[in-house]
Amino acid sequence: MSRLRVAIVGGSGYTGGELLRLLLFHPQVELTQVVSSSHAGHYVYSVHPNLRKLSSLRFCRPDDLTSCDVLFLCLPHGVSAREIGRYRGSAPRIIDLSADFRLRSASLYEQWYNEPHCASHLLVEAVYGLPELHRAELPSATLVSGTGCMATAAILGLAPLYRAGLVNSALPLVVEAKVGSSAAGVTPGSGSHHPDRSGAVRSFQPTGHRHTAELMQELGRVAGEDEPG
Repeated sequence: MSRLRVAIVGGSGYTGGELLRLLLFHPQVELTQVVSSSHAGHYVYSVHPNLRKLSSLRFCRPDDLTSCDVLFLCLPHGVSAREIGRYRGSAPRIIDLSADFRLRSASLYEQWYNEPHCASHLLVEAVYGLPELHRAELPSATLVSGTGCMATAAILGLAPLYRAGLVNSALPLVVEAKVGSSAAGVTPGSGSHHPDRSGAVRSFQPTGHRHTAELMQELGRVAGEDEPG
């Protein structure tokens, strides 16, 4: 079986770096290119030291991207939707790891992310990338959306209960999840910089967390309810 030729757009952040590590060790993947406008020309391991001696790839510019079998987008929320048009011709399958294509409703996206969706025509095409719920759709999908971290944990824990009819939808549902400082991304902020955050536990959006929309959409689907939005 020939290996899949895979490329990454946005490979300099934490998400792109971990994806790089996973793909480099995948026996059925040939990692062909990694795009980063800010690090073009530099070795991948100069940004991700843990990959030293594992890859001699250099970051390239978006205009240097050639065709591949699967293209991963590791761009910030909002940027993927704006940029996906320029990359659709590069691969027959795109996997987007931002939040831009997780929700099937453009109005729901605008409600939770406070901006209109600029590629709303693709929302119906995108498949929510959780195999436990969408295993049948994923093999033929041309656009797959990576799932939210907290949403993934909550959905996997709650979906069996919804399937068994053990959840009373009239009662409030509380999900408590904890993540490390890397969840905030590579750019340090006052509330996420690791030296300040290490060893501390603080609440983050205890009400109105964006991943709530994913829970409503996917668990509602499991329960046979109409999709929100």
